[in-house]
Amino acid sequence: MRRRLPFLLFTLLWANHGQATGEKGNSKPDHRAVLISGGRPEYPYEARRRRITGSGVVLMHIDHATGNVTSCEMALSTGNEMLDEAAMSAMRQWRFKPGPVMAKCPITFTMSGQGNQVFTEYQVKEKPMGDALAAFLGKGAVEKGPIPAYPRSVPWTTKQGTGRYELHVRKDGRVSEVRVLKRSGDDIFDRTTVETLRQWRFRRGPLILELPLSFALTPTHYSVAIPKGR
Repeated sequence: MRRRLPFLLFTLLWANHGQATGEKGNSKPDHRAVLISGGRPEYPYEARRRRITGSGVVLMHIDHATGNVTSCEMALSTGNEMLDEAAMSAMRQWRFKPGPVMAKCPITFTMSGQGNQVFTEYQVKEKPMGDALAAFLGKGAVEKGPIPAYPRSVPWTTKQGTGRYELHVRKDGRVSEVRVLKRSGDDIFDRTTVETLRQWRFRRGPLILELPLSFALTPTHYSVAIPKGR
């Protein structure tokens, strides 16, 4: 039994590891808002010098029509005013896809201990893969469905493509084979997608599932989607 998935169902947006002098700060925005642009928070020099660390949550108020952040507040303080202000100062400049009126972003400032590099990471996900496929396979049909993540071990450049992949699911719900029916135009994405889809688990089988996936990559963002009209 072959299933086709013709509608846009999910978007996954990643920000690549950026590098600058300093220590380490990690942040992940709330899954209900799609980040379009936004610089990483700076680790204040004085906080780094004094080896001050902390974790908190920034609440951003967003203009519904433009997606611009109108104001920020600490829903949960990092425990240090310098770190709080650094986080809010950066996120006041963020811009989201118009629609949501607020978003929460957990943030952590931590000393890396690995030289003068700072790594920041943002992640936005609209819905898990299982939810995205529920309309076609039934609720709860996907037991395990990780989304292909473009590797950070290679330089991120601007590229995009669309591929089509065929999953062969055994009676026990495990994926026995993944075939590339149409290459995306990027060998790294195709290889990553095949490796990821082999990890999927379904609650029922046997099944042959044809899955189109498109990706878009920039030096700072990565998105995966099931394209429209496929």
